[in-house]
Amino acid sequence: MLFRHLPDEIFQALSGSNRGLIEAVLYDLAEVFYDHAEDPIKEKSTIIEAIEDTLHNLDSYAWHDDQKESFESPKTIHDYALRIYHRLVNTGWLVEEQELYRVSVLMTPQISMLLRALVEISRHGKRNYGATVLSILSNLESVAKHPKERGVTLSQSAEASRDFSAHLNQILLGIRSLQRELFSSRDPKAIVAGFFDLFVEGILIADYKTIKTSNNPFRFRRQILEYAQEFLSNPALMGDVAQCYVDQQLITMAEAQALVEKDCQDIIQTFSSIEQRLDRIDEYRYRLEKRAADTARYMDSSRPGMANKISGIISDVAKFERLPTLKNVIGSRIVGMESAAQPMKRREPPPPRVMTPVEVSIDAIKLRDQQRRFHEARQVTVTKLQSYLERQMNSQDNKHILDFTIESVEDLVCFDHLRYVGSLGVAAKKIEKAFEVQFTQRYLDVHDFVECREFNVVRRSQA
Repeated sequence: MLFRHLPDEIFQALSGSNRGLIEAVLYDLAEVFYDHAEDPIKEKSTIIEAIEDTLHNLDSYAWHDDQKESFESPKTIHDYALRIYHRLVNTGWLVEEQELYRVSVLMTPQISMLLRALVEISRHGKRNYGATVLSILSNLESVAKHPKERGVTLSQSAEASRDFSAHLNQILLGIRSLQRELFSSRDPKAIVAGFFDLFVEGILIADYKTIKTSNNPFRFRRQILEYAQEFLSNPALMGDVAQCYVDQQLITMAEAQALVEKDCQDIIQTFSSIEQRLDRIDEYRYRLEKRAADTARYMDSSRPGMANKISGIISDVAKFERLPTLKNVIGSRIVGMESAAQPMKRREPPPPRVMTPVEVSIDAIKLRDQQRRFHEARQVTVTKLQSYLERQMNSQDNKHILDFTIESVEDLVCFDHLRYVGSLGVAAKKIEKAFEVQFTQRYLDVHDFVECREFNVVRRSQA
């Protein structure tokens, strides 16, 4: 079965009255669980904090009780986060594992793959053509230079080419379906709104605009085709690449040669037929833009598409040797200068020009690195704060505010946040367990940096 690896209740969370909140939380949790630099098994507190951050970013939220639960109605963001967390656990999106008093949260491989697929669908249409074409070219260059060691990357290039070709088809079908939807509409406002929301925002800016710029990513098409054709025409080179396929995929030489030939043919077919598909995309794009322009021009009148009708009348009149007298039309307001506006001309592609790489100056790179390091220094993390406290306290049990040293931007930020340890969230609880900040009513000027209330930092064992 298609869904035999998924829980039966997996889609209940996305079908109820609270699906808007659940979708927003799952979208952000995907980033938490996909972090390649972190452990895929998260602590329960980390997941709840991530849900709270998502709720903070939402404009409004309300919880609807679709079924009876043992929880009270949520009143704070933390209550909302707990309710959503338990809903995700009950429906199978999250799995809890308990070791003594520690509760860990993870996603099963099947659920993780499902969530990744749903996120990719939501990001449909936003693809970087330049990165895709450059990665294919880079892999083919690597195969040509080192066929025995890196020949298997040819299969990755072929897979990227097939995916790239499929994405071009998706753009074509997306524009065509949008055209049919707009052409069938009789509401001028819906036509203009649909054009800007669906085409301009979803397809033109995200995908199509990269195709029509002077810095066209398809300028590398000739090199890609040359590499693919060279692999097919050079038996020795094909044998080396096929041998790499044999070593990496544990298949026979005949199967490897067939795969190499198929991968090369797919690359050639993809980049040889780009012009035809781009022309079709351009044709649909022209029709959409003209339809939206005509609709906007005649928005205030009740005669959308009058320019095409007048063009047809003029074409029919041109067939007569002697022009007929249109007694019933002359003098009326049906045909006028405004209604006979000239249709928009098709935009021609920009002329080719020689591209010269622009080198970034050393001073600009240095300034960018300094700004990056400064912003990193200003960021407050629990790890930085704990390290600063341990370094300042050393082996002491009690330390006054004036005894703390401030030697860098990081020290200044950490010192300034010592007073707010209690409001830094669940992650800072381990600092509160180890140290206590005791305040007085006096205000002091610390090292000409910060003016704040006097306090002492005391270890909990000596508090």
